[in-house]
Amino acid sequence: MENHGEIDEEAVRRTAYFLWEQDGRQLGRDLEYWFRAEDQHIRQLAYDRWLAEGTPEGKAEVHWQEARSQLKS
Repeated sequence: MENHGEIDEEAVRRTAYFLWEQDGRQLGRDLEYWFRAEDQHIRQLAYDRWLAEGTPEGKAEVHWQEARSQLKS
């Protein structure tokens, strides 16, 4: 899913396509699926970093912001 701690466009595209298929291939909702996929990748990266750091209390927002900044287009 992620590559060296970065979230790439191809990974987001594949996830968005998967979500779209799971919802019955509804037309006209491209951006909704794209943003849902981005969010999933950001959350997973942030969670992985939080776990790797030993689940420190009060650092969830920091990890989320750092993961968000790793989103590449």
